[in-house]
Amino acid sequence: MAPERPPAPRPDLGGYALVILAAFCYSTLGVFVKIAFREGMDLGPLLLTRFVLAAAILWGLVLASPRLRAEALAASGRRRWLFLWGVTGLAGQAALFFGALRFIPASLAEVLLYTCPAFLAIILWVRTRRRPRAAILAAIALALVGTWLVAAPAGGSVPAVGIALGLGAGLWFASFVLALEGASAGVQPIVSTTFVVTGAAAAYLLVVPLALGWTLPPTGAAWGAVLGMVLTATLFGFTFFVIGMRRTGSQVAAVLSTFEPVGTLLLAAVVLGERFAAAQWMGTALVLGAAFVLAVRPGGAGAAAGAAASAGAAASAGAATSASARAHRPIDPSEPAA
Repeated sequence: MAPERPPAPRPDLGGYALVILAAFCYSTLGVFVKIAFREGMDLGPLLLTRFVLAAAILWGLVLASPRLRAEALAASGRRRWLFLWGVTGLAGQAALFFGALRFIPASLAEVLLYTCPAFLAIILWVRTRRRPRAAILAAIALALVGTWLVAAPAGGSVPAVGIALGLGAGLWFASFVLALEGASAGVQPIVSTTFVVTGAAAAYLLVVPLALGWTLPPTGAAWGAVLGMVLTATLFGFTFFVIGMRRTGSQVAAVLSTFEPVGTLLLAAVVLGERFAAAQWMGTALVLGAAFVLAVRPGGAGAAAGAAASAGAAASAGAATSASARAHRPIDPSEPAA
């Protein structure tokens, strides 16, 4: 008589709720950026203020905990690479994403940023020179068609430079995801995030005051928007995501993180009055469907990109979710088809 199989574990609904809550925290970023721009903040000072405040709060948390202090000191071999990733990967991606928000609606910028998993799949395809599985190829095609449907109706009403910057943010982040995953492996998520955000803050401290000048937020609403970016779209989102992912696993968390653009679409409609045309809704569904397929496939790029940003998205836009929060090797979507 065959032994009975143990019952399947019940879904951790509390863990699911925490990851979805984190996704909605991350989804506020584009809306807060739009509000800051409306209140008169320029791009450079906004980026600098946001990352300096975030770095200060993160270092305060690390230094307040003996365990985290010890972890930061023990990560000596990783600190340089995490810091450099912040200087290049995070600072560049944030500049592209915030720059896109100067020209295009927050909802459109968020959907374009979410092409990151498809870009990552293409990058891995080129690097490994191995044909991806059929499902991965289909997801890439869905993302390309969806991007065209989302961007084409806006072509006559928004500058093409905004669309290019939004796509560039997704491509830039995908290009640096694997380096982040390698640099942050085995390091506590909050520690790796602190070094990454510090790198981005250092990059803007070197450039913005000399080239553009640094002005503080001019109004109370602008200060509220900056603090919202730092607290809601960085610290709260990061905390909820890491706790939730420990309960659900990284792949489930990557799938649930696709709620992030949905949150941006809803918030942008309510707070900013943004509206999508029917074709853009269809394109959004295709882009999110592609991200979902890449996340649920074994070795999918969405699981790598979707797990890449508690250190990256906690620090930046959210659009993916933390290599630093998972401790296993990068996932390769380019495994040959069976």
